[in-house]
Amino acid sequence: MGAGSILNPMFEAPSFTFWNVVYTAIGAAVFWSTWGRTKLRPYGLAELVSYLPAEKWHPVFEFVLFISLGVLVGIGVTNPTNARQAISAGLGWTGAIARRKV
Repeated sequence: MGAGSILNPMFEAPSFTFWNVVYTAIGAAVFWSTWGRTKLRPYGLAELVSYLPAEKWHPVFEFVLFISLGVLVGIGVTNPTNARQAISAGLGWTGAIARRKV
């Protein structure tokens, strides 16, 4: 390789811009509002939240954790470049980390 050559990284870190986070969170929130706490069983969240104090706030904690995971996974996997992609990532990848209660 010459002194002037440019190497491309094999792994590009996703860009967590303000609007990427906002639109992906909107997608995750739409998924949560469609299925809700009573019909969804996000893997491990209920068990994790059960260790927290203030039991009356558990639904809020679970919602915030669900949205946060949806944003991290949605942006981390898809790295959306526009609002439609970000909302779709929020919807799709939160669906991948949650299962419906039977």
